[in-house]
Amino acid sequence: MATPELRSSNLDLRRDEARVPPTDCLRCGACCFSAGENYVRVTGDDWSRLGEAAERLAQFVGNRAFMKMKDGHCAALEIRQPAGRPPEFFCTVYEARPQVCRDLARGSPACEAERWRKRSDSPA
Repeated sequence: MATPELRSSNLDLRRDEARVPPTDCLRCGACCFSAGENYVRVTGDDWSRLGEAAERLAQFVGNRAFMKMKDGHCAALEIRQPAGRPPEFFCTVYEARPQVCRDLARGSPACEAERWRKRSDSPA
């Protein structure tokens, strides 16, 4: 099954929804999308926690490590498109995810800002 090509501009974030936290992160995924290759910082502790997946999912940009980006989203993100339903967003390394991902709480001001910024990048 082919994974749909989704970018932050394809996220279904309407004006009113950008201020209301999603019922769960599987319905959103906004924080996993970016055009930048240095979007998700990976510390030494994160690299250790990622274990064998670190070599596959993270890369060095200069002397700092970041999660690799693929098709405009974190390489650890799996997008599932159930028939007739909105996409679902799964982190394939959720238990070992970088600290910056752990710190971003659903519905927090940082979450709201991320969703608002990405909604404003998309056509209304």
